[in-house]
Amino acid sequence: MKKLFGVVAVSSMVLSLILTGCAQDKATSSKEAMQTAKSMETVDQKADYLIKQAKAFYNSKEFQQAVDITQYILRYVDKDSQEAKDLLEKAKEALVAKAKEAAGGAVEDVKKKLPGFGQ
Repeated sequence: MKKLFGVVAVSSMVLSLILTGCAQDKATSSKEAMQTAKSMETVDQKADYLIKQAKAFYNSKEFQQAVDITQYILRYVDKDSQEAKDLLEKAKEALVAKAKEAAGGAVEDVKKKLPGFGQ
């Protein structure tokens, strides 16, 4: 019985280590993601990993990081990646919208502080 318990405990620990090691979290930066991709063996592995990273940055509204990664993919990994091209376009559009939103807020702040501004 003790032997069986020991085998189950060891098996559980090994399985959890394997699953933890296989899970790929979002990199802390686009540079980190690019550096990690360099250690991968095939172009497909690099492209898949980097696309996932770019999507993670995009989904967390870190659009510039997504742009940096997709540009890297198209320059150095797979110049024909349609997925990278599509994501690059979306990330750039999101950056422009974010900039317009920030600029619009700045204009409104100036209008409040300077009566008659923009009329």
